Amino acid sequence: MTKKTFLLLFLAVCCLTLKAQPPSVHASSVTASDVYCNVATISWSAGNGDNRVVFIQEGNAVDTFPTDNQSYTAVTAFGSGTKLKNCYTVFSGSGTSVTVTGLKKSTSYHIAVFEFNDNSGSYEYYTSAGFGVEDFKTENITANFTIDDKYQCLGGNSFTFTNASSNTLGINPASMTYTWDYGDKSSTTSGQNASYSYSTGGIFQVILTAETVGCKTDTAISDTVVVPWVIDFKLDTTISGNDSVQCFGSNYFEFKNMSLPPDKPIYGLYDRTRSFWTTSYGGTGSAFDYEFGTATPGSITVKLVMGRQVRAGREYCFDSFEKVYIVLPPVIDESKVNISDSILCLSENEFTFSHSGANVATTKWYFGDGDSSSSNPATHSYLASGNYEIICEVVDVNGCTGRIVDSVGIVETPDNYFTGLKATYCEGDPIVDLKPNLSGGEFKGGNVSSTDSTFTPGAPGTYTVGYIFSVGSCKDTFTQVTEVLEKPFFSIGIDTIICPNTTINLTVDSAGLNYQWDDGSGLQNRIVSQPGTYWVIGERNTCTFADTVEIRGVKLPELELGNDTSICGGEFLTYDIRADAGNIVWSDGSTEGFSRTITQSGFYKATITHPCGVISDSINVDILPTACAIFIPNAISPNSDNLNEVFYPSGLFQFISMQIWNEYGEKLFESFEEGKGWDGTVNGVVSPGGTYYFLIRYQLPENGSYVNKSAKGPLFLMR
Repeated sequence: MTKKTFLLLFLAVCCLTLKAQPPSVHASSVTASDVYCNVATISWSAGNGDNRVVFIQEGNAVDTFPTDNQSYTAVTAFGSGTKLKNCYTVFSGSGTSVTVTGLKKSTSYHIAVFEFNDNSGSYEYYTSAGFGVEDFKTENITANFTIDDKYQCLGGNSFTFTNASSNTLGINPASMTYTWDYGDKSSTTSGQNASYSYSTGGIFQVILTAETVGCKTDTAISDTVVVPWVIDFKLDTTISGNDSVQCFGSNYFEFKNMSLPPDKPIYGLYDRTRSFWTTSYGGTGSAFDYEFGTATPGSITVKLVMGRQVRAGREYCFDSFEKVYIVLPPVIDESKVNISDSILCLSENEFTFSHSGANVATTKWYFGDGDSSSSNPATHSYLASGNYEIICEVVDVNGCTGRIVDSVGIVETPDNYFTGLKATYCEGDPIVDLKPNLSGGEFKGGNVSSTDSTFTPGAPGTYTVGYIFSVGSCKDTFTQVTEVLEKPFFSIGIDTIICPNTTINLTVDSAGLNYQWDDGSGLQNRIVSQPGTYWVIGERNTCTFADTVEIRGVKLPELELGNDTSICGGEFLTYDIRADAGNIVWSDGSTEGFSRTITQSGFYKATITHPCGVISDSINVDILPTACAIFIPNAISPNSDNLNEVFYPSGLFQFISMQIWNEYGEKLFESFEEGKGWDGTVNGVVSPGGTYYFLIRYQLPENGSYVNKSAKGPLFLMR
């Protein structure tokens, strides 16, 4: 080897050795951006290596390191690149970012970035502490929805699907993209909410797919569409007479349920069916087959309802089918059968039997005594009393038969009469009790009460009264005739009054009677002059009537208003005039009547108009302006000062007399002259001071007259 060749080889080895040195600066500023449910972008700032490798681990921090001279296959779909322990290689190269897909939603991930140099397949990794790391968590999207009614019948089914999806991306769920798959391999739709009707039955898995940028998920909920049975029924033709049209009374229908389940049941093992039978006359049944007889004629609708349930605890889906059957009308209608009577008397009996129904082919009567007839109507008489059963048998044009059973009776003629009714009555006489020989009958006739068996003698006339006693239609009537005579009616007038020395003519206002007055007289008229009670009885054809009148005696009242008078102020005159009749009028228009109080001065005249005459009286009344009273001083001082010089009473009164005594009982002064008082002197000489005594007699008006009064007491004379 030459020196030159060795030098070149040495340089080459040195160069190779220098190139394969590992990086010394780590990648930094590792970040995860645009993080969605299934994708995220990883970015970093490069170190001083030629390249870098990126590992991502789910759940925990990256806990493994690259090995020198080992290459790693990077795939951006997480889980597809080289796996080192629990992490996957997602990038290897010289770039500064990578977008990773295939991530799980709502999952934590950890990133590690290692710098390395690549020298022709010789890799040197920088794994010392401080390599670039970061962690992030993917977002979450949830697909969810509700179904308004998960279990519906095929007929008219309509499912409403309400979206309840959500996300952690902070975007409005309404802005996400949705796809609905209804599970019947028919169609899919898009939109936030949906509604759908199935054309076939089954249990369908409804799948909602929710999708937005970087996120996609789905969820499934099952719903059920129930297909009802194919319903049919028919009469059991193996039974004789089991026809769609049957006779009344003997009808009986028996049905076979011919219903079938759907051709292709897809509901698994649970499939329950119920049968419900109804008829228009009210009959019902719940067995698979059905039978009935009815007492209701006419068209009868029979309906079969089948209910199917394919999940325990859920409602049944129903479908129905109906047919009409005929029950012919009754061959014989009781209202069309007529028997002329129910009970007749043996003496004369003949019954008529008839049936007036329509569509009658034959009629036969059995009379209960061994005899019968095919006539319609038919007549029959019985030879002995008793009860007999009647049978009417009818066959109509449809061949249906009917019969009705009734009975008739034959009785002996009863011994019937009543008592208590007279031949004649007077109008208004008391009610008469009638007494029948046989109870349980009925009275008939005018003014007769069948309720209490009475006859009322009302208006005049002739009356026929009958008592009817019946045993069934065997009737016997007993009658009597009575006459109600007119009762006389009259009046001798109303109660009245009579004045002294006058008469009243009492007259019966009805002629042609026999009269008897209370005094024994028998004339139609009677004159009376005294008060009292008078009565008269009138009689015609033994019928009598009486009337009474009360005559009250009255006299002209006394009217005395008194003499003209003066009365003290505050006093008044009162009159209470007694009068047994008439009315009074006052000249001043007063309406006080017979009781009057006068409180004002004036002229008053009263006039009484009375059945016995007219009287009047008058009075002038002067009511003084002040009240009547006397005021007596108790001292005098005759000292010429013109004050209390004379002893004399004051006030409104009528003076009579006054006397003065000294304390020894000596009379010092006496006066009978109004206005003259004692001046304290005796025979011109002033009396000494001291106590003296007085007696004053006077009058005060009371109730229209003057009343005598007196006053006495001590008198003090002061000097």
